[in-house]
Amino acid sequence: MVQGKNQHFVPQFYFKKFSKDQKTICLFNLKNKKFISNATIKGQCSKSYFYSKNTQIETEFSHLEGLGNKLISEVINNKNFSGLNEEGRQNLKSHLLFQHGRTEYARQSEEETANALFDLLKPNFLKYAKEKGLNMTSEEVDKIKIKSNSKISLFVSMISGILLNDLDMVLLENKTQTDFIFSDNPVVFFNSFFNNLPQGTQGFSSTGLQIYFPLNSKLALFIFDPLFYDIGKREVIQIRKDRDIHRLNGLQILYCNENLYFENIKMQKGILLRHNQLKSKRPSQKTENKIVASRIAEDGTRRELWRTTNTKIKYDLEKLSFLKHKKTNLPYGIRNPELLEIHNKVMKAVEKKEITSNEDLMKFLHKLEGK
Repeated sequence: MVQGKNQHFVPQFYFKKFSKDQKTICLFNLKNKKFISNATIKGQCSKSYFYSKNTQIETEFSHLEGLGNKLISEVINNKNFSGLNEEGRQNLKSHLLFQHGRTEYARQSEEETANALFDLLKPNFLKYAKEKGLNMTSEEVDKIKIKSNSKISLFVSMISGILLNDLDMVLLENKTQTDFIFSDNPVVFFNSFFNNLPQGTQGFSSTGLQIYFPLNSKLALFIFDPLFYDIGKREVIQIRKDRDIHRLNGLQILYCNENLYFENIKMQKGILLRHNQLKSKRPSQKTENKIVASRIAEDGTRRELWRTTNTKIKYDLEKLSFLKHKKTNLPYGIRNPELLEIHNKVMKAVEKKEITSNEDLMKFLHKLEGK
């Protein structure tokens, strides 16, 4: 096999944290309802040239994965955040965004949005083709589909870590007999406080944002907006109720693309039961894309406002015993305008090619902090 051809969208080091022998993992395929007790880790969450035929990208990602592995291992070994300084904590959050943006789930979400928008433009596309003398039928245009190579979601995720700087982070320690599980889309964004709103509420800058990420079978990260949630003044929360673990595992089931993964095959009965309870809540589409407003402009052209959001999933995460919604009248919106402004400056610097590496990004941020 060509070196770097098999490109992983969930790294092998992460699977090994849920593996007894560092080589195999237990798997449940949702479509076929099939369990495998010894699936080879090397073959999971990977595809040939998933990111690029430039195989150097696998090497570059391995470097980033190494940094993430070091941070996660530090937390697992200490069972707390004592080994991380403030920069380490923020880098850990950035790693979660990197992982969130690199999956097949993220790619398919991009493609759904791009094709939904293209469907609106197809009549104009066909008209333009005929004006240019291209012999295309409406049936041929209808068959055109846009494919994503994950560059957009990866790019945005990799430079957006600063948007999470104001979120609090706690470590969940599982003291029950029920293990944490994970999926091929392991970093889950949710917003139980504003989940009743019709629009999407899981943006990086959203008020009320929550992020859940299992580290191994007994430890998980929970990141949250402290203005809307109360978990007490603790950095480590010991969970002793099975129903809390089932509810957290439910997030992995709801946002799973194809496969769930876990350490002990004895979990299969409970996983199947939980899947059957939640499968009706799993959306058929990952995104919602629609025109929410329109008007005729002064020049006579029609203007339309297009909104794309993650598909809203109704789920009572607030029933977790350690999580309480605060009583507040703060509205839904941008959580921290100052961080968003810094992020926008970073985006502009990237566009101008002033930032071309992670080192450049760090220098740019330090320069901004010095002002």
